[in-house]
Amino acid sequence: MEQAKHLPLAFFKIKPNFQILETSDKTKQQFLYGDSLLTVLDESNHQKVKQHIHPDIHEVELEVIMKTKDNPLAVFMLFVKWEDNEGFILCQNKERQVDKVAGQLQQLRNRLAETDFALLESKEELETAMKQINLLSAPFIALTPNAALIPLFGTLNEMKLVAMESSILPRLYDSDYQLLLFDFTSIGEITKEGLDKMLQFFEVVRLLGQELIICGLNPDHARAINKQTCIPESITTFNLQDAIRNYVFS
Repeated sequence: MEQAKHLPLAFFKIKPNFQILETSDKTKQQFLYGDSLLTVLDESNHQKVKQHIHPDIHEVELEVIMKTKDNPLAVFMLFVKWEDNEGFILCQNKERQVDKVAGQLQQLRNRLAETDFALLESKEELETAMKQINLLSAPFIALTPNAALIPLFGTLNEMKLVAMESSILPRLYDSDYQLLLFDFTSIGEITKEGLDKMLQFFEVVRLLGQELIICGLNPDHARAINKQTCIPESITTFNLQDAIRNYVFS
């Protein structure tokens, strides 16, 4: 097996009693060894090797500690195959594999760092877009010179209420609006933080002198609100059609 001499990994050809029959040039570069494979193995691994490397186990992979010229406790993976009562063993240094993986991880970290810079550049654009979406989720619709409708859409969370405050409150200062209808018909989930912020917002509106009417609450909304708090008595609830008919165009 002349070609074994030129293998890029350490290689041993052995008998069942572990006597070494042949090695590769790489083996001679890495190890100082005697007549037996056991001479290159740490003594703690002898029993393990005797249990797993024998002709009755045709192929096996085994992690062992080997004594190299540079390191007496080097970790290797052995790939063993038996043919005609001779064992053929390739030895791969796992520490080099770990170093290779570590290098790949560092390259990945570097790429992620570069990606972070790109993400930071687009973060402001994303935040601006989210603010615009939240503003569009609570449009201010004037029904009469004294009444306005504010239909709400999507999830009612704290971020949406903050955007709604910044959009609606400036329109209420020194205005003639006396009645505000908040329509919950198209609202899905109401978060706890959104509910707390909503009640704070309603209190500010009430202090500005506007009357509040909540429309379109479904049973899920009512349960979510009642679980956390109760709607102040100063706020009236109606369905949208009745509220417009009774309060806006009566």
